[in-house]
Amino acid sequence: MKKQLIRICIVLFSITIALFSTMPAYAAEDVLTINSDAKVNVGDTIKFSLNLSDCTEEIIGFEMRIFYDSNYLQFNKDSLTYDKFQGVIYNQNLQNVIPMSWTNISNGADFSKKGLLVSAEFKVIKGGETEISEFITDMYGDDMTYLKSYKLTYDITVNDEVIVSDKPPVVNDDEETLKQKQGGFINYDDGMGDNSPDKNSHRAIISTEVVDVTRYEQADSPSSGSTLTIFVIIGIVVVVLAVIAVVIVKKRDDSKNIIKTDNDETEI
Repeated sequence: MKKQLIRICIVLFSITIALFSTMPAYAAEDVLTINSDAKVNVGDTIKFSLNLSDCTEEIIGFEMRIFYDSNYLQFNKDSLTYDKFQGVIYNQNLQNVIPMSWTNISNGADFSKKGLLVSAEFKVIKGGETEISEFITDMYGDDMTYLKSYKLTYDITVNDEVIVSDKPPVVNDDEETLKQKQGGFINYDDGMGDNSPDKNSHRAIISTEVVDVTRYEQADSPSSGSTLTIFVIIGIVVVVLAVIAVVIVKKRDDSKNIIKTDNDETEI
């Protein structure tokens, strides 16, 4: 009887150890790490907020995208929120990406101080590791060139509790995105523009096929040399057309003179 009791205790002890050893594995499967910072549980609803500040001019237009992995996160449609914009055009029916754009030249948005650029909610459907990233194609002020001074940060909130705050956003660096969606705006790895304290060393997230970051600014305003060339070409075209017109008129006059002379000879 005593031996049987000992055997039962050993079996129960072994089962207990086995259960406790498998618990961390199950727990890990229920946890999702986002952007290497936020740890959330399967079933949680999270809010990703992208913030903008330190702008020296009002924003009058932008085109951007938020990227996520639908294997881990389910986007809650109609959850997009903008504090300073009305009439934003967006597509919420695509998987893994949310494209959006906005323009209002008569009523710009002031982001000299920190404000919400856009927020979106997601439901956590799978554990593991994933990213929520962004890519801005264009963002400009009154001068219609790309925004040069700015600061982008992001927050992640779960059940009204902020678990990540004021982190530089992850810029989507997929090569297809960089080639197809690159515009005038330059995305940097520290989330800042020319006002960055590390502006001489921060990395521009651009396609390897883009020759030079500065070409975007040059493309916005033609140089005086190219303008002069255009005027010269227009002048040459005008002169050529004038010469053709003179030749045509002269031929008509010569033809009339010949006809008049013939008529005069006939009457004589």
